[in-house]
Order: sequence, then C-alpha cells, then structure tokens
Amino acid sequence: MAGPVRRNIAHLTPAERQAFIDALLQADLHAFPGGVSYWDKQDEIHQSTHNHGGNSFLPWHRELCNRFEALLQQSNPDVALHYWDWTQDPRAASDGQGGTVDLSSSTLFGTMNGMVDGPLAALHNGGVLAGSREQTGNPADPPQSVQRNAGAGAPGISSDASIIGSADALPRAQQWEAFRNELEGWHGSAHGYVGGDIGGQHQAFEDPFVFLLHSNVDRLFAMWQAQPGQEWRLDPDQVYGDQSGTTGQGSILDPMQPWNGTVQFGSPIDPWVGASPSIESKNCRHPSVVRPPCYDTLPLTVDQVSPTVGDPIRFLDVIEHLPTARALRLRVRGCTEVTATASVTAPFTVLSASVTSPHPAGFETTELLVWVLYTPGAAGSSDSGTLTVTITETGDVFTVPVTATVVANPTVATSLVLDRSGSMSATSGLLGKTRMDVLHDSAPLFVALLDDNDAIGVVRFDTDAAEAAPVTDAGPMIGGAGRLAASTAVTGTLTNPNGLTAIGDGLESAAAQLAPIAMDYDHIATVVFTDGHETADKTIAAAASSVHSRVFAIGLGTADQLNPGALSDIANGTGGYLLLTGNPGADDQLLLQKYFAQVLAGATNAAIVVDPDGFVPVGGKVVVPFLLTAADIRADVLVLGEAARALRVELIAPDGSTASPVEVVDEAYRVLRVAGQAGEWQAVMSVDDRQLDNWITELRKRLADRKRGGQLFERIVTGIKANGVPFTLSVQARSALRLGVALSQGSRLPGAPAKLTATLTDSGIPLSSAAVSAVVTGPSGGQAVMPLSGQEPGIFAVSIPTAESGVYRVLVRASGADLRGTAFTREELRTFAVWARGDEAPPLVIDPRPRPGHDLDGCAFLLCLLENDGVRRLLERNKIDPDRVAACVKSACR
Repeated sequence: MAGPVRRNIAHLTPAERQAFIDALLQADLHAFPGGVSYWDKQDEIHQSTHNHGGNSFLPWHRELCNRFEALLQQSNPDVALHYWDWTQDPRAASDGQGGTVDLSSSTLFGTMNGMVDGPLAALHNGGVLAGSREQTGNPADPPQSVQRNAGAGAPGISSDASIIGSADALPRAQQWEAFRNELEGWHGSAHGYVGGDIGGQHQAFEDPFVFLLHSNVDRLFAMWQAQPGQEWRLDPDQVYGDQSGTTGQGSILDPMQPWNGTVQFGSPIDPWVGASPSIESKNCRHPSVVRPPCYDTLPLTVDQVSPTVGDPIRFLDVIEHLPTARALRLRVRGCTEVTATASVTAPFTVLSASVTSPHPAGFETTELLVWVLYTPGAAGSSDSGTLTVTITETGDVFTVPVTATVVANPTVATSLVLDRSGSMSATSGLLGKTRMDVLHDSAPLFVALLDDNDAIGVVRFDTDAAEAAPVTDAGPMIGGAGRLAASTAVTGTLTNPNGLTAIGDGLESAAAQLAPIAMDYDHIATVVFTDGHETADKTIAAAASSVHSRVFAIGLGTADQLNPGALSDIANGTGGYLLLTGNPGADDQLLLQKYFAQVLAGATNAAIVVDPDGFVPVGGKVVVPFLLTAADIRADVLVLGEAARALRVELIAPDGSTASPVEVVDEAYRVLRVAGQAGEWQAVMSVDDRQLDNWITELRKRLADRKRGGQLFERIVTGIKANGVPFTLSVQARSALRLGVALSQGSRLPGAPAKLTATLTDSGIPLSSAAVSAVVTGPSGGQAVMPLSGQEPGIFAVSIPTAESGVYRVLVRASGADLRGTAFTREELRTFAVWARGDEAPPLVIDPRPRPGHDLDGCAFLLCLLENDGVRRLLERNKIDPDRVAACVKSACR
C-alpha cells in the first residue's frame, strides 16, 4: 500500500476520526524555525499566494494538501488527509454502514453554524481580539475566531460522475481547461455553503474544515485522471492539454509559490527564504504533482500486456535441456498492490504460486510478472499447456495457453587470430619459455573445450596475415579432425623475427574465414592473441568495418606495450572483451590458460562456477568443493598448470558416487566433462609420482642450457616438495544461471574510475538477493574487495578507482540461491588498463611494405624535421644540439 489512503471522513471509525483530529491539534504544537506552527503556516501560505481562477488551481492545491498531510504524518504516520463528500450534509453524513455521522459534533469538527467549538476551538482565540493575529499582525498568533454559517441540508452540488465527465465530449486538448473550470466552480459553491471564514478567500485556511473540502477537490481531480482508458491524464506532458505550455502567474509552467522562495503578496515566508535548503522549485508538470494521491474511490484495474490477449506464451526454439522462463506481464493501475495466484499444467511450472505486485507510490501503474518455467527435452520435441492466473483483489482471471518447441544447442564458429610478429620471441615470465612457447601451451585448451558441432579455424599475422587452418567442425572431443587441424596450426605458428604487428590484417583475414560459413552456425566469434601495439597497416580502425562477429582479445603485456585502446573498443563494441596480462610473470602460462578458457566461456555462453588456485602436496590430497544447480546441465572441470599432467583428479557427485567423465589430458591442462547434477560436487586431487618424476626430468633438460639453470631447477623442485604442485581448478557449466560482466571507462588516464556492472539471471529471470563482489588486483599486486550494490533487479554496480598506471584485474564473484533455492556460485574475470597516454589516438602507422614510386626517403625526412624551428627548440630544451644531430644524419646518409 502506498501509505494511508485518504477516505471519506464520515466512513472512518470513531478512533480513526479522533486520530485525525489529534494530528490537526499536534500540527499547532509544532513550529517551523521562524516560530509559526505547522497549522498557522497553512493560512500564511494561502494569503501570500493566489492560485484561483487559473490553470494552477488544482495542481497547486494538490501540492498544498500533500505537504500538509506530510506534516500531519510527522505526529502519526497512519493519518491521511481525509475528505468531506460535499454532496452530503456534514451534520448527517452517511457512515457507509447504513447510519449517519454528525461531523459538526462538539467532539469532532465543531458547529457548522457559529464559532467553532469542541477540540478544534484550540486553534482560534475564542473571539477575543487581544493577542490575536488580527491585532498583532503576527502569523504565529491564532485568529480571533473561526466562524461557520452553513446552509440547511446538503450543498446541492453535482454528483462525482457529472463533474468528472463534464468535459469528456471535448477534444482531448481542451478537456483539462473545461474540467478544471467545472470543478473549481463547484469548489466555490462548497466554500459558500460552509460560509463564515471558509466563505472568504483570504481567511478560509484558518478553519481546518477547509482541508476536508480541498481533499475532496483533489479526490475529484484524481478520479478524473484515473478514469479507465484515459491514461494520458497521468502523463505530465499530456494531462493539461493545450494549457501545458502556459507561462506567467497561475500558469502550468510557473514555479509553485511560496515553496520556490517567492510569493505574490508581501515578502517570502519562512522557511522558504534566502538560500534555505527547504526551497524547491517545481511547476505543475512535476511528476510528484501530477501523480494522484491515494483515495478510496480510485479504481483498481489489472490488464494483460503481453502476450497479447489470445496469444500464447511461447517458448520458441528453446535450447534442449536448458531451463528457461517466460513471463505473463500484467499491468496494475491503482493505489494498492495485488496478489496473483497462478497454476500451469505440466510439464511447465510456475516460479511462484502466489505473486504480489510492487508497492505503488500513490496512484500509479506497476507491473506484475508471473513467471513460467520450462525444462526442455531433446531437440525436435514440443510441449503445450495452460496458465491460469487469478487476481485476489479484483477477481480477474487470466487464462493463457503455453507452447514450446525445442532446438539443439547453439553452435559457434571461431577464428583464432594469432600474433607471430618478432616480439613473440621475447622471453615470457615463465622459466625457459618465450611468449610463443606460452601461446603454444595455452591456446590448445580453447580448442579442446569446443563442442563437437562447434567449428574452429586459425589465422596468423605479422606484417601480413594468412590462413593457417580453415574453419572446420571440431569433431569428437578426442581425435576430432577440426580440433587436430587447429591444434597443429597453433603449435606450428612460429615467430617471424622481422615481422611487424598488423592486427587489422588479422581481423580482416578472420572475417574472410568466417563469412562463407556464418549462416551455418548460430554464432561466430573472433579471438585475437597479441603481445604488441600496432606497427603496420592494416590497423584495427581500418579493418573495423569488416568485422561482423563478437571479438575477444588476449593481450600479453602492459598497456604501454600494447596500447590496447583500439582493441578494447572493437571488443567491447561487438559484445566481447579484452583481457590483459600486465607485466610478464611466472604465472603467464597459467593466466593465459585462464584467459583462453574464459574467452571460450564467453564465446559459447558458458558460466564459470568457481576458479580457485592452490597446491596439491606430494603424498597428500586436496579436495575442492563446487556447487552445481538444476540450471547447470553440463560441467567442464579444468585443471590448469604447467605440471597439470602430474595431477590425478577424481570427481565425486552429490550422491557420493564417483563420476566417469570424458577426459582430455595435455602437458599443461586436464579437462573432465560431466553431466550436471544439482548439489555439492568434490574434485579430489592427488599427485601422480611417476608423472611428476617425468615432468621434473623434462624441466631439468629445459633449464640445463640456461644461465643459473641449475639454481632455478633446485628452487622449483624445492618449492614443489615444500608446498606441492601448483594448480588452478576452473569449473565451467552449460547453464541457465548467468553472470554477465561489463567494464566501461570514460577515460583511460590514471585516476579515472572504471564502472563495473554485473547482471545475474536464472533462466532469464533477474536474481536480486545474491551477494556480488569484485576482487580488484592493481598493477603493483595490491588487492581490494569491493561489494557491488544493487541498482535494479538483477543488476549490480560499483566504481573502481585507479590510483596507479597499469593493468587492473577484476575477479567478480556472485553467490546466493537460484530460483529453486539451491546454492550457487559464479565467477567472471575481466581486466582494464589506465596509462599516461591512454586517451591519445594510436600512433601513426606507416605501411612498411614497398610501394613502387612511393618509397620513403628517410634521410630527407630527418633533415626536413631538423630544419623545423619547433623541433630544434624541443631538442635544445632537452640539451641536444640540433646542428650536431643534422651533421650526424648527413654523415650517415652519404
């Protein structure tokens, strides 16, 4: 409920009416900073402004009523600004139960003929001039008296329906002005009927009964707005019709006085004076003014929005075995929430048999979603059923057919774009291995994890690009022809010592690979691996128009080395992302394996369940638990590490049985694939002594020719004996429970924050109750854990500061319960970089390839530069003699 509802004062219980009167009296005991009570301030406001006979009459008085109600609720939050139904005699008003109530009783609002008596007599001076505001001129003093002179019987005012419908026959643009004139006229009749002080325009608000009258005025305004089929009357841009743009005193666009710090008569009144924080400037089109307060006579309606009435809820071409959800979308208009009870025929289920709409803030439109869940069978199957939803408060019943068709798991065709430029021969952070060696050890994991029906191709690039393996179906996990061809192409990628870096050429070649087969697969992706910034045409910018796939990129190096702005932009712009390693280190191979595994998860929409690091002690065991849910239909358990082949891995299912996975073993990884089963799994790891001995023997040979290789060998072996074999265990799931992560940067300069946004859904339904955090590792290795705050259902965000230049790794972790109440975990790794030249355009790339008639004369170019005054001054500021440099150039160019 949107707070207490304004009701007919005669329909309240005696206790509720007394609470309202008590709140009125309390308003006279609490004052604004200037000393004028909340109650007396209402008369001061009304006398300092004039909002009658014009467009602002109804909205201005709504604002006045809303503000006064808020003051009453300071003493009693359950009180609302109730109304008097002016079609009835207040001395004999219907109580709604077959009886009547005398509102003029001395125990209630006091006489309707004479000076107000009863409890509200405390609000005036009893007829005595001395000490009254009439004598002192001080608005903090009470009025001399409050008089009424009501006529006999009921006022004789038109019915609600007559007033509300008075302008309906007019064109929409003219309805507001005609309706407002009609209602304001009857409002004047009601003032005249009560008579006395209420009958006078500038003392009416000395009598509390005036708020019962004006609450009724606002009720009729609200009912006019809330008429079914007239939703435009709730739109600030439409409700006032052809008067929407009027300006000047009493107009729609005129800022409301006195709350904007100005008045029409006299001086601004406290607390809306000077630079007071209480000052608020808004006009009649402000949403808080247009939105009707809640009255007991406003309608409550529930309508079907989607699917269109008569159409089914369609689970069209959903993926086999993957749980999914669709919603019946209902629109609720009113002042209260509603509850829907739902049921659906098998094989469908409802997320909840009882769903309640959001709490409205006043009379407004909210949305109610009834989620239908479906776990598909095999591809080619279909199902049908019926959803029945009943609204408790209105009795509405919605009967909606449900249909489903099932297709096979979507396929993805990927082109691996591998850098073979000269810099790939540089040493990596891994002992005895170049960057190309690390690529050879890391990239095959991507190939191994593909589904049988996925496709893979390989492109190599340096100064130019060339296809190394065409895009071909991967085939079986063990021995698939496409896998073998791609793996051979990866390991056969060798460094060209003279090769430059033309990433754009690689992207173009990948696009050419993918174009002919794009229609044969559900998705296409490009994965770029590079270790240097662009030094040759084509550039990424030049090739961008040819890219029509999602782009994922892995960068080995720092931001200064890679200048990754353009690569990051094209990846983010296509729905992919860029992962950077930062400074070379001993974990380069492990990190790159993680990156390739994560990129595959991104390309195939897999979910990362958990990704811990650790050591397996020689002679001991390590147990790593991980959680799968009913939304996880398959899991790949990846054991990564240079000595991964020396590790035994046993998977224990939630029922205690030992799983029999499909397993692929390579030098630096193990992959174990199992069918999903909800619950806690365990990966039990131990060391295979024979395989460890073999690995140590090979390591000794690899380090034999290195300077201080013996010392390095002893250090590694000693570390294994002391700590165990290092590993990373990454669990990926084919799942309906998805964690999406996006990083955005307004600037790539140090000090500029990055915005991290995470989305969490199960079967397409937002999950809001999960805990989401980010472990941020800075360029120097320091870590900070940052919780993400909920922005809206299923969306979480945080701003990440950047105090230093370099690459930041962001590990996002989410945990909670899925739609079925089963515990889950999810992880995603992202990187971003800031550096001193982060916002500069990429450096100019000159195509180094010979062009007949266009060869660059380097000597003439340098001598031309040395004749430039700006260049000479720059050299001189750095204590370099430009003439000596010119002489050297001339000597070298002879």
